[in-house]
Amino acid sequence: DKLQSAALKAYLRHRRGFDIDQMCLAFIGYEGSEHHVATQRRAVGKLLKRHGGLCVGSGPGVLYDQKKFDIPYIRDFLLDRGAAGDVSETATTWSDLQTLYDAVITAAQAAFAQLRVMGYVMCHLSHSYHAGACLYFTFAFKASRDMLAEYEVVKAAIQQAFVDNGATLSHHHAVGTEHAEWLEEDISPPGVVMLNALFDGTDPGRHLNPGKIV
Repeated sequence: DKLQSAALKAYLRHRRGFDIDQMCLAFIGYEGSEHHVATQRRAVGKLLKRHGGLCVGSGPGVLYDQKKFDIPYIRDFLLDRGAAGDVSETATTWSDLQTLYDAVITAAQAAFAQLRVMGYVMCHLSHSYHAGACLYFTFAFKASRDMLAEYEVVKAAIQQAFVDNGATLSHHHAVGTEHAEWLEEDISPPGVVMLNALFDGTDPGRHLNPGKIV
């Protein structure tokens, strides 16, 4: 596997002229009838050719499918070694995507600097739509004192960057107690009033998942 990976990188760098550090990898799946899938594949092939992309086959997708549920356990590995890590995800329009990305990276790095810890923040585009996309950020840092307190500083910086730049508070992880303090900034004060009215009418005793939304 290492030899194959090295050979592919050498080909991309020397024969195709790609900058490995600036590349991105997209996992593309197809659904539908045999005819529909074939049509989709042809359309994607034309786009790749037009923009100088390269199809590397199904191998990366198959490997991701096998390993994707192993990733959360990395957090346990980090915790055992004095490091903290988590994810934050959001969504915005295509026109605001780059601005949002830059703002979140800057906010996370500023939080690391404030805490005087070594940290990393990464991002991938996990869902895309005609109007916009979901940016999924993963961050980790070497804790120095109170891990939970330091984690909350970094997490808050990222979440605040979301709402400050007009992005959603969350894309699919939902609100919950951890994100509740930003809900009003996300959906506006009238939006919170509407949610409370909905709960007043359907669950006045607040028995269903109390305190997890409003």
